[in-house]
Amino acid sequence: MLTCLLAVLAALLLPVGAAQAAPVAEDCVGVTEGRYAGTFTTAGQTRCLELPSPQGARIAALTSLGGAGVTVGVEVVDRNGTAQCTAGVLSRGGCALTGAAPFRALVRADNGTATGPYGVHFVRTDVLQKDCRVLPAGNFADDEAAVELWTGDGVFSHCLTIPADAHSTAELLRIRYGVPDDTKLFPRYAMSLVDTDGNGPPSCYDHPAQGQQLRTDGLTSCSFTAGKAYTVLLQGQDEVRKHTVVRRDVTSTAKGCAASAATAIGAPATTGTSGKVGTLRCHRFTTAAATDRLHINPRDVHDGTNVLVMDNNGGIACHQRTWACNTTGSTGYQVVTQVPENFYLPASYGIDAWRIATAAGPAPECTRVASVAYGYGPLTGTLDGQRTGVCAVLPSVSGDQFRLLSTSTATDGSPGPQPALYDNAGRNLCTVTSSSSSWYDCQGVDQGLLVLSLQDWSHHSVYRAELTCTNAPCGSENVSVGTVTPDTAQSGTVATLTVQGTALGMSTTVKLTGGPAPLTATTVSVSDDAKTLKATVDLRSAPAGHWGITVNALNQDYPRGTLTVTPPPAPGLGTYKPIAPTRLMDTREGLGVPKAKVGAAGTVTLQVAGTAGIPSTGVTAVVLNVTATEPTAGSFVSVFPTGTVRSAASNLNFTAGQTIPNLVVVPVVNGKVSFYNHAGSVHLIADVAGYYTTDGSGSSYQPIAPTRLMDTREGLGVPKAKVGAAGTVTLQVAGTAGIPSTGVTAVVLNVTATEPTAGSFVSVFPTGTVRSAASNLNFTAGQTIPNLVVVPVVNGKVSFYNHAGSVHLIADVAGYYTTDGSGSSYQPIAPTRLMDTREGLGVPKAPVGAAGTVTLQVAGVSGIPSTGVTAVVLNVTATEPTAGSFVSVFPTGTVRSAASNLNFTAGQTIPNLVVVPVVNGKVSFYNHAGSVHLIADVAGYYTK
Repeated sequence: MLTCLLAVLAALLLPVGAAQAAPVAEDCVGVTEGRYAGTFTTAGQTRCLELPSPQGARIAALTSLGGAGVTVGVEVVDRNGTAQCTAGVLSRGGCALTGAAPFRALVRADNGTATGPYGVHFVRTDVLQKDCRVLPAGNFADDEAAVELWTGDGVFSHCLTIPADAHSTAELLRIRYGVPDDTKLFPRYAMSLVDTDGNGPPSCYDHPAQGQQLRTDGLTSCSFTAGKAYTVLLQGQDEVRKHTVVRRDVTSTAKGCAASAATAIGAPATTGTSGKVGTLRCHRFTTAAATDRLHINPRDVHDGTNVLVMDNNGGIACHQRTWACNTTGSTGYQVVTQVPENFYLPASYGIDAWRIATAAGPAPECTRVASVAYGYGPLTGTLDGQRTGVCAVLPSVSGDQFRLLSTSTATDGSPGPQPALYDNAGRNLCTVTSSSSSWYDCQGVDQGLLVLSLQDWSHHSVYRAELTCTNAPCGSENVSVGTVTPDTAQSGTVATLTVQGTALGMSTTVKLTGGPAPLTATTVSVSDDAKTLKATVDLRSAPAGHWGITVNALNQDYPRGTLTVTPPPAPGLGTYKPIAPTRLMDTREGLGVPKAKVGAAGTVTLQVAGTAGIPSTGVTAVVLNVTATEPTAGSFVSVFPTGTVRSAASNLNFTAGQTIPNLVVVPVVNGKVSFYNHAGSVHLIADVAGYYTTDGSGSSYQPIAPTRLMDTREGLGVPKAKVGAAGTVTLQVAGTAGIPSTGVTAVVLNVTATEPTAGSFVSVFPTGTVRSAASNLNFTAGQTIPNLVVVPVVNGKVSFYNHAGSVHLIADVAGYYTTDGSGSSYQPIAPTRLMDTREGLGVPKAPVGAAGTVTLQVAGVSGIPSTGVTAVVLNVTATEPTAGSFVSVFPTGTVRSAASNLNFTAGQTIPNLVVVPVVNGKVSFYNHAGSVHLIADVAGYYTK
């Protein structure tokens, strides 16, 4: 049996006491099943109505809940006056006649002094019930099966039947009724269900919408037994009103319920149109296993869409609500949506149905956080219709306390995301600290699931969210401090210290004592698992000696050995500072130099010190990508320090009309560098990538064996596909091929473009930064061309942009720059020719043949030291090749890898800068096909 909230009021007004003694039989009026109308002529009358119902029958006696006529109460006795049923039992249809027939209904006015007409509606509710209309099964796709019932003019009640073979095991009943605008009668109705075999009413539950005061549109879900028929009793008022009743299956077989699979967290929502106020829609969401947990959330611009969620069997998984629910235990759920009365009606809505966990744990797409010792984040990003949420699995434990700040960083007024921290039972353990606040207090649990989702009324959010542990350390690990490395560092440098331990945080500090004044290192990073901390300490003015190391974490000091500071580096040695690629010179525009081509035997001079972030002093060399374009004749360009004598070394070689780039590392003597053109006239462009400084603030260089990191032809490092017009591919470099995961400021890549479909250029830039106008490779359709690139690393990745057509790209790494002090320092030297196979300089006088190799001694020549050299910087030029081929430059005594440095066609002259490791004082040059003359000019070397 069920009653809606208003029906409870009706029930309270009905007599529920024991039946009174019956009048004598001759005072009774015989009645039939159905409606009976009578009249009280005097105050305090009791009418006796003799029923046709036999012993064993079950009946209902329905009376008016108000309106015209006298409101009455009814009770039933048998012929001996033995009480059978009270008014409450009769109104619910559960009156079983067990005494001696005939049975009599005793009718009294609720108000003992009232006189006038009254009515009673007698209904058989057992298997012999035959006078009630069939309530057909409805379909969520339409309302055609709805039954309309009118009251008024003496009619105050109705009965309906649900056939035994025409219902599911769980159904949703909807009843609507109209209320005249000018009514003075507070509307009331009661609805009861009873089965026909007398074993009791079905289990039913009313679903009032939030804020409903007057329910003129009610939902009730009921569980039915297969094979049983049911009677629906509607008890209303003798007032002109229309009642509309419809029932629908809400099990897995529900009709008109569109089915789709649950999605990953953050996937686009399932959408629907709202229709009219009160319209029911149904969406079925399926999942692989009953142990899966789903997060079901309705969203619309008014936050007016209610959902009612049932499992496969029609059991209530979530009661009616406008906010998210989490459910488990079924492989499918029917989500019924409705915008109830008094809610704003949106045109459409969305439903997130995310699989947030399986039996194996939280959803696999969620980031697995390594540590929450001090919190997690900040997280930044954008949520929209295509990416509706993000998630992370936290290694928290019970007892952790977090404060979460979730804000919007947008300028369009869009809100921040809705945060939740779920436990394994799907409970959200975050509560907002105030109604207008972006702060939330969250309780820690074992393996909490953090979810950031769009607010229910928002379709867009640019956000920043951060979780702070307020009782640090959170998680299962306590603070511990292990080793601090290195144990030596050079005075005059900025050293990077690495601390190993557990539960380390950005608030952890490293102090050095023992000098003239203590030094405090700056914590720059902590690993995701909170076990490795990086801190930089400024030793540029620190004297050599032994310094004590103390790590302070959460106000506890941990003495950890000694740092030996060695004397400062020899003058001239420099460390590298990468900068965002910036155009310094363009003779076509008059940028940096006069607006004019550089003529035959002409020179232009460019100021580099004090520009584009390059310091005014202390700069030993700059790294420039130099491009020649629109040459009128075959020629070469040499780049050299202004104020020095230009050597025979060249940096670019080109033919008339060719556009070609090359990377140049040029010493800086007086703050300027010069560009010399040999023949014809040519426009020159120079983009700076970084500089070397003697102040110790830069990064040292670590050469590595040349290794191929990316090849779009093979799908190596990036997807297997050409890079299209205005397309970008992103390559992970940190943590690959021997490059560390942290502390890397730049990488040295030999980038090759091949099979281009159109003339274009490629720019290589740090992922996550704005690409500048600087370019690194220029090529024509069908051309294969390489160029060395030194590109800053911001978040562990670098990006490759192609301007026009489509092209395959290859990237071979030669080394990287690091802040940990473990690398080598750079010593520029005046550009000097070390090798020329045309002249027999440095190697035999002969072209290098197919699969041939020549070896060049570099250590101990032209100012390069005999020992301690880790790499040399060479400008290598191929000329007079007899066939298309490539050249690889590699450390003598090592196995040559697949990496290449120059690619050329028959007859082409082409240069490329090479940074090659030095293992035993020599480097080797391998030619793949045909024969070719090779030239090598040294620009500098790296040493420890």
